[in-house]
Amino acid sequence: SPFNAWLLSRSLETLELRMSRAGENAAKVCAYLRDHPKVAGVTFLGFLPEGSRQRAVYDRQCKAAGSTFSFHLHGGEAEAFRMLDQLKLMKVAVSLGGSETLICHSASTTHYAVPREQRLAGGILDGTMRLSVGLEHVDDLIADLAQALEAV
Repeated sequence: SPFNAWLLSRSLETLELRMSRAGENAAKVCAYLRDHPKVAGVTFLGFLPEGSRQRAVYDRQCKAAGSTFSFHLHGGEAEAFRMLDQLKLMKVAVSLGGSETLICHSASTTHYAVPREQRLAGGILDGTMRLSVGLEHVDDLIADLAQALEAV
């Protein structure tokens, strides 16, 4: 519709600023999570090993790693749900691309219909969380994760 077209063209004015901020926030959140003792691993394009084929493709094709990534908690679904229940700033949702930070437990939401063996083969563990980082202040995002991870 004309109104939707106007909204879209209006939002494009700040798209680069919003994408840059979300990407910078995501890189800082990933760095925090990578070093957290309750986190088993972080799947983030910015962490591709130097000299790898994947990194070479990334360097050729990408300007930044983006704002969406996964991390894996030690433990499983119970630990993931305990963490999600403690979040105060981040919203539990499965959509992507908003200005707010969204988090979900992949195995019970986006991939619930995928057989367990296939999920595991694809790297989606019972403790895997997907995070789409938004525009909030990065210190607030990290503080929210820090207090929520205390429940794990």
